[in-house]
Amino acid sequence: MLYYTEPTTLRVVHIPPSMKDHSLKPRIRIKGSCGGLLFMEIYFGCCMFHYGFWNPATRQFKKVTGPQQCINLLAEGFGYGSKINDYKLVRIGYFLHPRTLITRYDRRRVDSVVRALVFSWKTDSWRTVEDGALLGGRFSDAVAVKGDLYWKVSGVENLANEGVLAFDSDTDMFRRIELPGLNQSSPNYSMTITGFKDSLGLFVFLEGSSNSSFDLWVLNESRMGGNIKSWSKLLTVGPMSRIGWPISAWRGKIILKSPNEKDGFFLYDPISQEVIDVPISSSGAYDYAETLASVDGTSNLMLEDAPL
Repeated sequence: MLYYTEPTTLRVVHIPPSMKDHSLKPRIRIKGSCGGLLFMEIYFGCCMFHYGFWNPATRQFKKVTGPQQCINLLAEGFGYGSKINDYKLVRIGYFLHPRTLITRYDRRRVDSVVRALVFSWKTDSWRTVEDGALLGGRFSDAVAVKGDLYWKVSGVENLANEGVLAFDSDTDMFRRIELPGLNQSSPNYSMTITGFKDSLGLFVFLEGSSNSSFDLWVLNESRMGGNIKSWSKLLTVGPMSRIGWPISAWRGKIILKSPNEKDGFFLYDPISQEVIDVPISSSGAYDYAETLASVDGTSNLMLEDAPL
């Protein structure tokens, strides 16, 4: 795994031995990054074995016990409530009936209500959250902005357009945010949410291998006067000399994925218009800032001697 520690520096991080304490070779997936910790899922064979918090800077890793409630998962994310100093794991979906020997492969839903399971790092426990803002649909990967979580949701019944679901990591409350009315003439444009300079951003671009330009919109939120929210177009990028799809932002630069899998990612600086190659071969990218934050909210801390 590679990650940025300085604006132009890449470092290699080794996987802690405690993540490999099983006879089968594990598959490790990073699912989120927030507040200096990484949220990971570790699979053995066809079944997920456990979750984990990992701080590559301190080499601390902690296993997290999964919830007892079975869930038909729609989305998940990893956030941080700065006011309460608590990391949160969020799993959204339909609750399922518990498995028995008779109904081992029965995946029936308890009902048609979408709920969330929220894990607290401080209490080392899961709780169920029911909120009217929760709806089914197709969720994007979670985006963390100042510790709060956002998902772009499409295909929601009774809603004609795509929207954004937001999660407040301090209060465990959800809310919906409308996307800007773009009135695009082409039906083939795509939208991807991202964090951009402590705000929620939205990339708008045309699908297809010939794409070399996109717009970046930013959500302006004001807690005064009834939580007013509005989108504004921040900039238009391109056409560029190199083809790529915007997937995220990092320190004022745009991360783009090349259409050719072997070419990986590259950075684009919208101010200098410089293109920077990133020697990373992966299906995703996460922003990570080195900190001394502990992985342990209560106990059961593991300190590894794996070199950085």
